[in-house]
Amino acid sequence: MGRLLQIRVSAWTYSEDEVRKTWPSLWKLSWQDSDAIPKKGVLELADAVFDAVRAGLIPDNQAKALKENAEKADKLRLAIEKALGDWQPGEADKLTYALEDTLDGLEDIAADF
Repeated sequence: MGRLLQIRVSAWTYSEDEVRKTWPSLWKLSWQDSDAIPKKGVLELADAVFDAVRAGLIPDNQAKALKENAEKADKLRLAIEKALGDWQPGEADKLTYALEDTLDGLEDIAADF
């Protein structure tokens, strides 16, 4: 890294449409097709689901059903960010699979609401 130029390792979602198609129930539960959220990727979805559960933005019965996996998704999201910050892209890559699997599980639960 230079004095002024910083090099970063990062992760981003290449297609928000794929996020909507893959986890439609979570998308609707978290954002309800709102345009107010400028970025709707995988990491943002994990954060939004956790916030909805933690902050009481969804009914209690839904929050209870989602709580365990929502907390797991948030921990994985934070672990990905830490791995990227620590220049460990291999570790971040492994964690992305675990996060996507966790979101799959959350989708299965949310689809029943």
